[in-house]
Amino acid sequence: MAHTECRKYVTCPMCKGAGKSTTRTATMTTDSLSIQHAQENPTQITKTQTIETTYSKASGDLRFPTLSDSKHLARDVNLASNYGDYAPMLESDYVGTSEEFMNPQETLKFALQSLKQDQWQSAVPALIKLVHISRIQPELLDSNMPRVYRTLCSFLRNTRPHVVRTVCQVAMELYKTMQCTQRPEFDELASMLLLKSTHTHKGIRSDAQRALDSMMKHLSPVTCIRILTSEHGAGHKNPLIRATVSRLLYGIINFIGVECLMSNPSFKETRQKIFTMCAKFLLDGNNETRNDAKKSLKATMVHQDFDTLFYQDVDWKIINSIEKQLVSLKYSQTHNV
Repeated sequence: MAHTECRKYVTCPMCKGAGKSTTRTATMTTDSLSIQHAQENPTQITKTQTIETTYSKASGDLRFPTLSDSKHLARDVNLASNYGDYAPMLESDYVGTSEEFMNPQETLKFALQSLKQDQWQSAVPALIKLVHISRIQPELLDSNMPRVYRTLCSFLRNTRPHVVRTVCQVAMELYKTMQCTQRPEFDELASMLLLKSTHTHKGIRSDAQRALDSMMKHLSPVTCIRILTSEHGAGHKNPLIRATVSRLLYGIINFIGVECLMSNPSFKETRQKIFTMCAKFLLDGNNETRNDAKKSLKATMVHQDFDTLFYQDVDWKIINSIEKQLVSLKYSQTHNV
């Protein structure tokens, strides 16, 4: 009988039994309505499951749903609870409709007009519209990319973390879809992302790092190395920026491939810059910077022409100052083999 009573009444989780109990009959009625609603809306359930699957794989790259699914994102998925500081924010900032992109030229026109207002409330949705356009018809944006990059740089200075993080993610996506390197706007944006990669806000810091990773992955290594060797990169006084540059260098070496980097004549100047930066970073005061520089040199030491090329590319004054570190790296490399 006691068991029957337990099944008959369901204690309210909010009031812990202080208020009135809800009968099992009411619960069954609610369940029946839910089942009926599910049967009437199978398409909605399918879209919800698709979005949840899209955001359930924290593989390192931000994943975005399709345009047709983006309008369901805000209410179906709580990104902050899934990713914390790594939550994608692009789609939740702007509730788009597929109908809006039936005429991307008109959408582009209104988006560019919103950017002219220089107000984040209208500019952020406009930037996300541009991201959608870059996915379906990137050629429309080609001539407007300098203006878009200037807008991104402007709002990276915003004091609202939500705005800055969204802009970082917009930059990450545009590096992938547009691959625009027009100067000086491209250089300014990359420099500001390097600066934001050291931000005290963890979310901003991680989003800026992801944008830089996207730049390294989708743009020419020659272009990336030019940015990293500038005064805003390897020559910056901030040790955290130098640590980011050292990490990106190791990533570029793996992306190019040791054999290609050491043997391809077109990468001669790039290799010289990489070797020079890695050699200088061996003496850096930041432990992370030194460790990534060591990993970069270890990766290239396996090549048979390393000694010849390294001593040819790096200034002798630098080599003399890191002689002990080089000997130690060679010994550890030989010992591991």
